[in-house]
Amino acid sequence: MVTMKPTLYTATGECVTPGRELGKGGEGAVYDINEFVDSVAKIYHTPPPALKQDKLAFMAATADAQLLNYVAWPQATLHGGRGGKVIGFMMPKVSGKEPIHMIYSPAHRRQRYPHCAWDFLLYVARNIASSFATVHEHGHVVGDVNQNSFMVGRDSKVVLIDSDSFQINANGTLHLCEVGVSHFTPPELQTLSSFVGFERTENHGNFGLALLIFHVLFGGRHPYSGVPLISDAGNALETDITHFRYAYASDNQRRGLKPPPRSIPLSMLPSDVEAMFQQAFTESGVATGRPTAKAWVAALDSLRQQLKKCPVSAMHVYPAHLTDCPWCTLDNQGVIYFIDLGEEVITTGGDFVLAKVWAMVMASVAPPALQLSLPDHFQPTGRPLPLGLLRREYIILLEIALSALSLLLCGLQAEPRYIILVPVLAAIWIIGSLTSKAYKAEVQQRREAFNRAKMDYDHLVRQIQQVGGLEGFIAKRTMLEKMKDEILGLPEEEKLALAALHDTARERQK
Repeated sequence: MVTMKPTLYTATGECVTPGRELGKGGEGAVYDINEFVDSVAKIYHTPPPALKQDKLAFMAATADAQLLNYVAWPQATLHGGRGGKVIGFMMPKVSGKEPIHMIYSPAHRRQRYPHCAWDFLLYVARNIASSFATVHEHGHVVGDVNQNSFMVGRDSKVVLIDSDSFQINANGTLHLCEVGVSHFTPPELQTLSSFVGFERTENHGNFGLALLIFHVLFGGRHPYSGVPLISDAGNALETDITHFRYAYASDNQRRGLKPPPRSIPLSMLPSDVEAMFQQAFTESGVATGRPTAKAWVAALDSLRQQLKKCPVSAMHVYPAHLTDCPWCTLDNQGVIYFIDLGEEVITTGGDFVLAKVWAMVMASVAPPALQLSLPDHFQPTGRPLPLGLLRREYIILLEIALSALSLLLCGLQAEPRYIILVPVLAAIWIIGSLTSKAYKAEVQQRREAFNRAKMDYDHLVRQIQQVGGLEGFIAKRTMLEKMKDEILGLPEEEKLALAALHDTARERQK
């Protein structure tokens, strides 16, 4: 277990101070670096074996601008002490980017990237191919191709992560990639029980590349997923890959799968690009080789020059060889891949598009601060005191006089000749006391009326702020955001409910 030290060192002896933890996985954790704001440090939970240390040292020594442009490639190895074992490495910080499935998934893209049309996806696909080409040109193989290893930004730039798992050719010494994801594994390798000790080739990587490009251009569809035409098709994706059941193939009837209903037709691509997918996903790709990353870059760059926009919607971008807009055709079938935020939003039934409505919610401008009149701005006229009620200054004088009378009464008790004045003075004291109490009761009544008026005013201010002020605006937006999240979570809830139903099916049949 690696004990995190306050200071680490590069192979050249530079000090590196890990900062805030950015993420953690099964293999290690990633940290900010105080001295290098554009880089991060990956620190392994346990020191890697000697071969892995050699691999990382070679990668750091051979890093160049081309690799660093497309890959979060090791820039320097990190050591617990000068000259110590490799416990991690520095790599470029990947910020402002998300996993690529956030782009090719229609639901996520409409929500997170509502302004991105198919030409944006085409450029992303091209950049994926370019990242593969860069790795291949340096003699290496991506190896574990999967959607989680590719990060993409709003500028369509793609960055490959987890480069320390690549198959690296270190001047003839191969450092193998011994892991893989079955859905991205080519047919000829599906029967392998493990990748341990297995050497991958560039052609193996080209299968994963073609699959990623297909994902991006065809709304996240898998080329081996479709409607079964034979009894044993469609049960397991790995089995369909093994048997080359490419659902969009020109001979898909023979292969046993056809494209799902209302999916993007392969015919929207020019015939030469169609043929590249056919080559990548059928037996000929194994026999004579799949299209290379460079070939994909050239083909997709060419296709980017052959696009046109639909007159109905600026978001409908498609290849110029087509007569009709494929996106309009899908829209008419109730399948909306791209939304035009300039159109009127229809919120009825199946025409409701959450991303479109939410984009308009987010586009709404918060109201300015309310300019409410303060109570001090008013000049109310007070109600006169009731008749016979002395004003405050007279009450004060009266209270002073009553105090003096009290002292006088106490003194008169010692002088019998003035005893006759005692009842008179006592009567005056009683009348004065009652008058003071009446005044205080009136003051209390008016104070309570003032407090009630203040409470009513404050209540009205809160009501106005909640309805038409910034506070109310934020509350409404928060409420709508919660509702949006609930809608987005419905597919996952459905998935869990179906899984639970499937798990209990046998018991319910007893």
